[in-house]
Amino acid sequence: MSGKRRGARKASMSDVADLAGVSAMTVSNVINRPEVVSAVTREKVHAAMRELRYRNNLVARSLRLAQPRQIAYVLPAQDVGGNQYMDAFVHDLAASCQAADRNLTLVAERGEALMSACEDLYFGQSAAGFVISNLEPEDPRPVGLRRRGIPFAAYGRTAEAFASPWSWVEADAALGIAMAVDHIADRGHRELAFVGADQGIVTMAQREIGYRQACERRGLTSSLAPGRVIECGRDLETGVRVAAALLDAPEPPTAIVCVSDPLAAGAVITLQGRGLAPGRDVAVTGYDDTTLTSFGTVGISSVRQPSAALAAELVRLVIERSDEPEHLLLPPTLVERSSTAPMI
Repeated sequence: MSGKRRGARKASMSDVADLAGVSAMTVSNVINRPEVVSAVTREKVHAAMRELRYRNNLVARSLRLAQPRQIAYVLPAQDVGGNQYMDAFVHDLAASCQAADRNLTLVAERGEALMSACEDLYFGQSAAGFVISNLEPEDPRPVGLRRRGIPFAAYGRTAEAFASPWSWVEADAALGIAMAVDHIADRGHRELAFVGADQGIVTMAQREIGYRQACERRGLTSSLAPGRVIECGRDLETGVRVAAALLDAPEPPTAIVCVSDPLAAGAVITLQGRGLAPGRDVAVTGYDDTTLTSFGTVGISSVRQPSAALAAELVRLVIERSDEPEHLLLPPTLVERSSTAPMI
């Protein structure tokens, strides 16, 4: 493929690899670790770079500059309902970068544009590596970054989980929900409902797994009956609506376990609107321990993720670039408030 046939689009590392007849990882090694590549292969790659005019100036810079001081965070898609936890996480990530004598830069592209941006930042010596979050079960981003030889760490796992060949960190979501179930059961509740089941993100699936396993362990079989595990959004308005439907059921639950604080806040609003006391009449738990847990007269018990520790581990993984992938589950904590006061 010649530069003329390619038109205005910049040549990518994959283009160089295809023209040279090698892998993208080999191209990466030629740029960053030429000593591990044979002279014949290096010459083929350099010839392809010259033909495609592949960042000649950046290649030269990469051979003489030290590791850059920037760590890039790939922003997830904007949550129209807001996500207080992820907003706070970005601050923790910036603080962890600064503690490691690094700076945080943000990347907003998607799809192939994201891969091109990551190539530009990394091979242009503008970023030492990347942090990605909000992973889907078959998320293409870690595969694409690894294929290009770009260092990264993932906040969250894909469906490959502990078999994935890249490093990831997350809070133990199944444990967090199990802690909420145990806390509620210890307060005397036997009829529970789980609100916010969603298979789109692995951590949400883990929260449902934690609920199901804890209910089975505690013998709360009716809490797993049809209508007690609700798949829905995670916003406040949905919490209001779903809580109302649960209370109107022939056999309503006495405790509602939510996968987010907005859902829990919506449930509390519904309870108060019906003259019920959260905790005494119906227990409610949230997740993430955001400011919504103290938005009114009722404090909402919520699972707190170790955001600062997660951010610090992600920064460490990007900087250290271990040869073997690390898969870390950090324990959350349950912050108890009045929404789970003992039953009378």
